[in-house]
Amino acid sequence: MEKSRASSSPSGGTGRFGSPPVVLGGFLLLLALVFTGSYALGAAVGPVGPTPDPPSTTGPTSATEHPHHGGHS
Repeated sequence: MEKSRASSSPSGGTGRFGSPPVVLGGFLLLLALVFTGSYALGAAVGPVGPTPDPPSTTGPTSATEHPHHGGHS
């Protein structure tokens, strides 16, 4: 007399983690929480370096002046 053993997995065959839509939804929720926390932390800390210099409005006054070459042409 052989007795058949009952399977230890649920009848859906999905294992112990639940159905794929539930797992996917949980992953997307976790991903959204991580990105939201990262954004909030970045906004609270602010910029980590100096702001870049704005483009200068003062330039060479003539066509022969070069700002890096001391005016030599």
